[in-house]
Amino acid sequence: MNNGNGTDQAPGQNKTYSIIVNGRPREVTEHKLTYLQVVQLAYPGEQPTEKVVYTVTFSNPHGHDGTLVDGQNVEIKNGIIFNVKKTDQS
Repeated sequence: MNNGNGTDQAPGQNKTYSIIVNGRPREVTEHKLTYLQVVQLAYPGEQPTEKVVYTVTFSNPHGHDGTLVDGQNVEIKNGIIFNVKKTDQS
């Protein structure tokens, strides 16, 4: 029941997830992360270009492992491990 003050939220709102990105612990609040968000966690301020490509792989202890490409997202679980490799296409 909503009492009108905006404090009633669905379960799981504002949850923090502990993840690993390139060997470094990170805390995120998003339930899903996009390819670009993961790249930004690994390389703050950088973006993929025609010459620089990022390969994103993940290992999910509570599900399947996989890769993430531009335009995709992945559901976040505690303990998920991301490895982001930067490749210069010269």
